[in-house]
Amino acid sequence: MLIDATFADRVFFCNSGAEANEAALKLARKYAHDRFGSEKSGIVAFQNAFHGRTLFTVSAGGQPAYSRDFAPLPPQIQHAVFNDLESAKALINDQTCAVIVEPVQGEGGVVPASVEFLRGLRQLCDQHNALLIFDEVQTGVGRTGELYAYMHYGVTPDVLTTAKALGGGFPIGALLATEACASVMTVGTHGTTYGGNPLAGAVAGELLSIVNTPEVLSGVRQRHQWFCERLQAINARYGLFKEIRGLGLLLGCVLNDAWAGKAKTLSNLAAEEGVMILIAGANVVRFAPALNVSEEEVNSGLDRVERACARFVAGVSS
Repeated sequence: MLIDATFADRVFFCNSGAEANEAALKLARKYAHDRFGSEKSGIVAFQNAFHGRTLFTVSAGGQPAYSRDFAPLPPQIQHAVFNDLESAKALINDQTCAVIVEPVQGEGGVVPASVEFLRGLRQLCDQHNALLIFDEVQTGVGRTGELYAYMHYGVTPDVLTTAKALGGGFPIGALLATEACASVMTVGTHGTTYGGNPLAGAVAGELLSIVNTPEVLSGVRQRHQWFCERLQAINARYGLFKEIRGLGLLLGCVLNDAWAGKAKTLSNLAAEEGVMILIAGANVVRFAPALNVSEEEVNSGLDRVERACARFVAGVSS
């Protein structure tokens, strides 16, 4: 089903997003080693990125708080500035085997990549024979209003990773790849005991048959409008946010400078009002509701968020 619905020719199943990203980075180095030699091993990732908590993925992630206690880290991984093509261009060269990027940085603040940025990365990877890896662990499976976020941009990666929503709460991850790069991962090169087990596969298949429909995907885009209109109305009243951004049902509200660093305080107040919202760094509150959340539930939840905002501005805690 994933092959039929995407660019991919091959799929490798595992148990989580971190495992999928680990496999993607291994594939990139194996591909470069086999095709171009062992000197081509550099990986370019991005500041504030998050790709998982294995040693390889935490090293590719651009948040030192997650990696600094685990040195020495795997070498030859560099971090450019997200959404800054010139910064990436300064690091990508003929020794680069892969560029790994989130189409929307989730943990980094719900920051969508620009079309120009992703197109530029595609061109740089083609120029230097590097693989372009899209980490869609957070953005995949309908979250942005397309089955995968790359479909918004018209930019096709060589490798894509997916997990989280793929199992609807059941543990499963997947690496999607073109035949040209997947073919280097021969039997025994990589594996996982429970990856692709029949139960996980059945769950993911059933979920994809539900989510990958015009009704659900257009519904996500409609719900995006509900959220944005209501959040903008709340912001007009309280002046909390300098920006409301995101795609589909992955939204981030960036606190104004006067409230900098207090996203956790606001999320705690929202919890006291009976609604769970996330944070994405110290300055961003994040919304990632169920794809089928009803309009009544959106309004009820945002009523509670509005009460939390009123208490936040007034400095009222429990």
